[in-house]
Amino acid sequence: MYVPAHFAMTPDQVRTALEAGSAGDLVTVGPDGPVATFVPMLFDADAPDSTGSGQGSLIGHVSRVNDQWRTAGDALFILHGPDDYIEADWLNTPGSANVPTWNYVTVHVYGRLVVHDDPAWMLAAVRRLSAAHGDASVDAMGEAEVGRLLRAIVGVELVISRVDGKAKMSQNKTPDAVAQVIDGLRAGGGEATAEWMAEHSLPRATAKAELLAGIRSRRP
Repeated sequence: MYVPAHFAMTPDQVRTALEAGSAGDLVTVGPDGPVATFVPMLFDADAPDSTGSGQGSLIGHVSRVNDQWRTAGDALFILHGPDDYIEADWLNTPGSANVPTWNYVTVHVYGRLVVHDDPAWMLAAVRRLSAAHGDASVDAMGEAEVGRLLRAIVGVELVISRVDGKAKMSQNKTPDAVAQVIDGLRAGGGEATAEWMAEHSLPRATAKAELLAGIRSRRP
């Protein structure tokens, strides 16, 4: 993924995105080319890692009838953060002209996909994923029901080797432009993108503007 320096996410931002337990696109390459499945994955920072990367794993499961689990090996998981269309008028400031664009947050997680067919591993993974979303229904199921559930799925684990995070969220614009975008998003229903920008983009744009103003003030 192409990530300009001014759009690179910080390690803390990437960690927050991974810990959100969101669904994303699990991409592998099979005999007929790339294959993708939209699937929830849970970040496990302390997962045992024989590769020594020390970056943890993403754990989840897919349907047993989904042949993608047979393509274990190099894999990519794409997390989608908030995103929205940005109108050109929201970006305009005196002396500048802009075109419409799209703001987004995305995290690409690279690694090795490992398949788990052990019922104990799969049950623990299902329980953890459900608990992360406040759902304890698996624990209320009978043994026979749990058995049928586990026979219908296959556990998957992406052992992480590299993570790239990109937030193209107007943080390279002036504070006034960022504030206008936030107002436009809130008026149009893009609250998630507006909240991300208010927390991250606006402080960054303000800090940059203050730094540049300080440099200019010291010039002879």
